[in-house]
Order: sequence, then C-alpha cells, then structure tokens
Amino acid sequence: MKVKSGVFGVETQASNSLVANLLKHPEIGSTLIEQYPRYALTYLLEKTGRHANVKVMGDKSFEWKVLGRTSQEVVISASFVGTSTGADSTAELVIPFTNNYLALNDLVVDSAGNVGQVVGIDGGSTDTTRPLSTKDVDSGTGYNYKLRFSGGNVAFVAAGVLGKIGSAFGEGSLGADVSEHTAYPDTYKNWLTVNRSKMSINGAALTDVTWIENNGSKLWYFTAEKLFTDEFMYQLELQRWFGRTNMVNTDADGFPGESGAVGADKGNLRGDGILAQIEGTSSMSYPLDDGLTEDKLAKFIAELSRNAKSPEGNEWVVFTGTEGRYQFHRAMKDISVGASTGTSPAGAASGGSMQSMKTGSDVALGVNFVSYYVLGNKMTVAYCPVFDDVNVHGAAGNAAGTMSGKMVFLDFSSVDGVPNIQLVAKGHDGLNRNYIKKYIPGMINPYDQKSMLAANGDDSFTCQIMSESGVIVRNPLSCGTLTATAS
Repeated sequence: MKVKSGVFGVETQASNSLVANLLKHPEIGSTLIEQYPRYALTYLLEKTGRHANVKVMGDKSFEWKVLGRTSQEVVISASFVGTSTGADSTAELVIPFTNNYLALNDLVVDSAGNVGQVVGIDGGSTDTTRPLSTKDVDSGTGYNYKLRFSGGNVAFVAAGVLGKIGSAFGEGSLGADVSEHTAYPDTYKNWLTVNRSKMSINGAALTDVTWIENNGSKLWYFTAEKLFTDEFMYQLELQRWFGRTNMVNTDADGFPGESGAVGADKGNLRGDGILAQIEGTSSMSYPLDDGLTEDKLAKFIAELSRNAKSPEGNEWVVFTGTEGRYQFHRAMKDISVGASTGTSPAGAASGGSMQSMKTGSDVALGVNFVSYYVLGNKMTVAYCPVFDDVNVHGAAGNAAGTMSGKMVFLDFSSVDGVPNIQLVAKGHDGLNRNYIKKYIPGMINPYDQKSMLAANGDDSFTCQIMSESGVIVRNPLSCGTLTATAS
C-alpha cells in the first residue's frame, strides 16, 4: 500500500473518495488497517489471513464455552483438624470436603502418594460413630466422607487437596452404587463496545488530501481526517487491550464478564478487553535488573502448554513493549553465544554473525531474534507500542520498564477451524459495524461547494467514525502474562 500527499482538485471526486467507497464497500475497511501496522493487536485481528477474520453477529453480547480439565480437585474443609490414622490398613477416617465430587468406592491420592478409598458417606458429622446416611451439606463441616487408606499413618492438614484417580469395585458389584460425574464446560460472556469520535474540518483544511493506493486502486481523504483517523485507531487499540466491562458480576464465583445487572452508566455498555479476559490465568514475573532468562521463558511456555489444545505444536504471539523486546533479545543472545562458544550464558559478551566480509566494504554484525522454539512449541515476539505509552501508563511506571517489559502470551491457534482469538462486530446481511465513517456537511460541503443544502449552519463539515466491536478469547487458560518487576 502506498500513501502520498496531494491537493484537492480535479482528481478528487466523490466517486474515488475513501468515505464514499467505505459506504459502498465496507470490506475495504480491513484493507485500510494496513496503514496502521504499528497497532499490533488490531492488525493481527483484522488484516492477516493467517489469524482470525471479523465475525459479524446480530446481538450485543456473545457467549462461548471453555472445557477445562475433566476432573476436579477435592479440597479438605478448613474446619477439619489435622490427624492421622493408625498403622492398621483398615483404619478409617471421616474427612469433610468443600465439594461433593466423590462417590462410594472412589480412589483418591494425596500429595505424598498415599491412596485411600471412599467406604462411606456421612450425613454431616465428623463423629465416626454416627451411622452413614445420605450425603448432604453441614455448614460447619462440609461434605463428609469416610475414607480407608492403605498402610495407615496418613497425616492431613486443613484445606489440603486430594485428587480422584478412579474407583475400585468387587466382583458382581451393583451399578446402583455408582454415582455419575460429568465435566461440563464453563460459559464465558462478553459484550460489544461502541467507540465513537468526530472532528470538524473547516475550509482551510480542504486543500490538503492524502491518497491511498492499493492493488491499482486510488482513494483519497483529507489530511486532517487522516490525523483524526490515526488517533481513533490508536484509541480502539487501547480499548481492545485494557477495556473492562461495566456489567456487574452477581456471582463471586462466576466467569469473567458474567451477565448480571448493568452498572450506573446503563446506556454505555462496554465489554472486556484482552487483559481483562485473561486475568487470573497463568502468570509469572521476572526482575528487570537481573534480566529475562531463557529458562524463565521455557518454564512459562511449559506452564501455558498444560492448558493449550495439546502439549506441543502450539504457537504463541507475544505482545510486548521496547523493554520486553530488549529482554527477549538478551535472553536469546545468551543461549546462542553460549552454544557457539561453549561458554556459559554469564560469560557471553556479544552475539551474531558478520556479513559482507570484503576488503573496503562495510561490515554488518548482529542478529534479530524474532521467534523461539522450545518443548515442541513456538513463540513469536510482536511489538506493541501501547505498552510504551507514558501518557497512558504514567511516566514513572514506564521509566522503570515495568509496563514496557510486560509480555502478553496470546494463543492464536485454531480448534476445528475456529480461531481462539477473534474480533467480533455488530452487523448482519452485509452490514458490518466494525468500522463506519461518514461526513456531515455544514456550510462547507466536501463534494459540492455549490450545493444549497446543508445539515447545519456550521462553517465546516464533520467527519465521524464509529466501531461497534469486541474481542473474544475462547480459551483464556492457554494465554498468560510474564510481568516485569522493578527492583
């Protein structure tokens, strides 16, 4: 795509104006995004065919399902007093749990590898002499199960965790004693956000235009409008990163963006951005002074791969600022130099290879690190300028490098042809409200200065842009953040 300056004249007709063609062909809005590659998230979501295209929908909200692990942990209630069984392998112990996931004959294991079996379900008392009855809830103890541990001498503490590892039945067992446990996916929900902006353009700005040329087609718009559009696209990028919904979560244990009562600003419904949707997922930190290490990256990729579609074969796009790019370069340089020289990373002074080694010629030394392969997975670093913006994050925090050094790992994979991260826009039947731009003429008409019709009496015309869109992260569990910390 080529962009060049020009002047308003014979060539600047309504038929080849950007706004008129956006109205007739809304799909060129995605092509327009090519002007803004520095807005990394918007560029990847809207333009590159390798990633998600815009999903158009008719509702203001959108829901999706995420199935995590097919088993639950079994948490010992805090009301339980730590104790132990005797050496007899038939010794039994009644333990209260915070959830009722277990059934008769289920097997459980503790962190030390001790295996126990559910031999009874108590009615709500830790008194082992009380007859077993139907399982129910006791506010003081929780769900009580009688367990028999092999080998005895099993110690427990309050709020410990056991894991279910199957069940064991005798020959000729009755199916009526078996309880069913089915893993259901969690429901996630988000809302579209309407972003709007406008600018009044007076007669002095009519002479300067900007031309966009792509695939042989040329479209023009006013230079003042271009600067205004730049700012709108930047604000849209910020909202898609840092936006938070104003829907009130009515359930403390609910999912992000759970439906509930709308906040006080009922008319200004807004949805969660990327960071809000992955909040509470995998996260680690690294010290800026000591620097990011390859071992820390490998460890974090290993953490993320546990929740990805498979343990290997995944690719994460890592969005970060200038400090994060530097830290990644430093970590990659250490391992590349250490491998080539046989020295430890601490002893590596510089990296790269020399090129153009001819007498009298310039010498190029160095290497640009972009991707990192580990554990059968790949991470690719993408520069995200909004993490460097001192006007958004504050000069103090950015000077320390904490925001600029934040690395956000987003899983851009697809499952069954459905992208994990996707841009969602309001629309139907060819109408796409992801990007809409229109002129409102006043005493100045950008297309016909001789027109006797005007929408208002202002000595200018107004350019307005709006976008009704949102971002969906279908599996936030496979995404995470590596945060820089200042000493």
